[in-house]
Amino acid sequence: MSNILISGCGITFPGERPTWVNVLRICGMKVKDLSGPAISNTLILNSLIKELHENQYSHVICQLTASKKLDVELNEHNESLMHNDPVRNFSHNGYWPSSISEDSNIKKDYYKYLYSPTIEQEDTIIKLLHLQNLCDEQKAKLFIIQGYKIDWQSNLIDKVRMDKDFVIETDYEQHETFDRQEHIKQKTVPNKHYQIKLARYINDKFLKLDGLHEKLERFNG
Repeated sequence: MSNILISGCGITFPGERPTWVNVLRICGMKVKDLSGPAISNTLILNSLIKELHENQYSHVICQLTASKKLDVELNEHNESLMHNDPVRNFSHNGYWPSSISEDSNIKKDYYKYLYSPTIEQEDTIIKLLHLQNLCDEQKAKLFIIQGYKIDWQSNLIDKVRMDKDFVIETDYEQHETFDRQEHIKQKTVPNKHYQIKLARYINDKFLKLDGLHEKLERFNG
């Protein structure tokens, strides 16, 4: 039986609303889900790489998120910042999944004076290449999918095997299931109808598992 390792941001994380991960589980797939709400590519990739150093899987799915995210390791000095944030006032596995914001002077100063986009992007690509090599060594099939558009500046990204033209957010906005008002209310997490479509897409493009296509067709999405 296929053993699937997954990580991603809120697009993938089965939190307040169901995602394509729930769809795979309902279809009987064995899934290890390391995704988290609003987490960065650093946490997404670190969790996958660490898990692959400890266990083996037949399939690995990495859903990349947007740039400019900031994961803060919580302690007694910064926890109050999280609680006072009007949007990102929650934690995940000991981290504050923060991000760029006009509501926090500390975050505004960070992105104005300290944020280094080149370092962030190269760090993401190098981790992707390590993940890719690790999967090759373990003979695990790897699927990398972009949740949000990333303006790749480094040619090193050409060594990463992924469809650089497909972006979940863009595809969702162009899909018949897209509801603009719901999208605004729920931020950027696609609705359940699109999540079913996304599960089908991932199976058709990557998993291609016997019987899964028929099970997915039973969903009315």
